Formats: sequence, structure tokens, C-alpha cells
Amino acid sequence: MQLACKQPLLLMQLILLAAATEECEKETADVGSSLIQKQLLVHETVGAVAHPWDKHIFVVGTNHKAGSQLLRNIMAHFFDILGATVSCQYNGHGDSVTFLNRENECTQFPAPIRFHNHISKDAILQMLKEANDLKGDLRGVMIVRDPLEMVASSYCYHHRGAEPTNAMEKGIPEMGPEEGVPEIAKRMLMIIKRMAEAYEVSAPHILAVRYEDLTHSPEQFDAGVEKIMEFLVRDEITELQKAEIRRAVRVEDLHRSAVLGISTHNGLNHTNDEADMEAARAALSLTPADLYAEYVKYREVLGYS
Repeated sequence: MQLACKQPLLLMQLILLAAATEECEKETADVGSSLIQKQLLVHETVGAVAHPWDKHIFVVGTNHKAGSQLLRNIMAHFFDILGATVSCQYNGHGDSVTFLNRENECTQFPAPIRFHNHISKDAILQMLKEANDLKGDLRGVMIVRDPLEMVASSYCYHHRGAEPTNAMEKGIPEMGPEEGVPEIAKRMLMIIKRMAEAYEVSAPHILAVRYEDLTHSPEQFDAGVEKIMEFLVRDEITELQKAEIRRAVRVEDLHRSAVLGISTHNGLNHTNDEADMEAARAALSLTPADLYAEYVKYREVLGYS
């Protein structure tokens, strides 16, 4: 590789990796044998070939109850297989997308692999500017979901008290669907707005995948993973790495796995009981008309009309 450190984006990564070396050495001793085996695979098959993040900024974008855990987990396997050793997250929200050196704030430690749990139009435009200034390229993937389904999911999730410290949850465990669903709809509106605005500026640098597609069937899950790989890395990784990614991410497919992949590691189950979801959906009609109209508008923007 010819003096790649002259490239601003790669120079940034080299500085980040140097700063993270001590933490990496400590954490490496604690990771499981599975990760070690995957890293060995990377070194055996790739050798000195440059990584995709040497010339691109990668971002994984999500929003509350859009399928954030699903996409984050898929991408954690993805970057793990490719040998990534550092990432960052914005505003300390959510886990990042590498197993090593992940507790970094992107505004202070701008790693080339990033997780944004509140992806927005402004965030995308800022990252595009940053990539351009570094003479690099921005590539990303974000997940979207039917806004009304997000309301129902949010109510079920917070009604069972899943996140007591989240302001979204205040009072919701004591409310039945008739009261709680319209209240959650009020609280979720800014999240829906942010997701829709991000979606409008996502192309051509960021691929938008739909929660409904990834959860519909194993076949559609696999097709979604193929789209993500093709969009993000194209021919920049080996066929063996692609096969390993396909194998690893299947534990996140809700139709294939009873253990919900990485999500079980922190004791949180981000899925809901279907009977509870049906009760929440039935209460959506109780949402005030003007508020419901806002949801109809954003559903149209996102292609759910």
C-alpha cells in the first residue's frame, strides 16, 4: 500500500488506533474465543489488504423502536468479521458496532466506524461534509419502520417497564392502552419526524432498510443482509468474509433464533408479545385527529401509505 497515511481519512484512523492501543490490549484478553477465531480468519484471508474504513466513513443509523437493536446487532457481526477494532457513538446513546474500543464519543473521538442511535438529517449532512473535507466517502445504513407500528411497539416496551430511566417511559407502566398509546404517540412524534427527515436525505450515501423486510421471513432477512453488504463494501472484501458474515448474522433473525443474538447479552429483550401489540394497535384510533394526521404525513414520506 503506497504511503496511505498521506490520505487524511486513513491518517485519522491511524491516530485513533494508536490512541486506543492500550484499551484494545486490555479488552482483547476478555473477549471470547469466537471473536479470536474471527480475527484469525481475517488475518489469514486478508493479510495486508486495506480495510474498507481506510477510505470511507461508515455510519449505522437508528431511531427508538425502529429496529435499532436488530440493525446494530447485524452490523456488529459485520464489522467484527471484517476485523474492525475501534468505533464510536454519538451522545452516548446505545452500544456501538464493534466489540473492541467501542465506548468512544464520536464528537471527541471521530472513528471511521460510527453508530448514531438518533440519526437525523443534520447528522447526515454533517458527516457528508466531514467525509468531503477528509477527501473520503460516506457510506451507511439506516433502518426505518412504519411510524404507527413504532408507537405500538414503544407503548408495549415501556408499559412493561423496560427502561425505567428513559423519560419516554414516565407514567406509561400505569396506563392501559386506551390512555397510554395516545400519550406515547405524543412523545414519539419528534423521533418519527427525525427519522423521516433523515430518510429524505439518505440517498445515495446511506442505504435505508425496512424493519418489516428484515423481520418478514428468513429469505427476506438474508436478502436484506445481501443488500447491506453490496451497498457498503461491494467488492472490497473477500467471498469468504461475505460467507462468514451471512453465517454470523443469522442469530439475529427473529425467525431463526430463540436467543435474539447479542441482545441477550445485556438482558434486554426489545421485541414485544404479539397479543400486547394487537391491543396497542387497536388503541391507535384514539390518538387525537391532528396528531394522527402528522403520523399519516410521515408514513407517506417513508413510503408506508
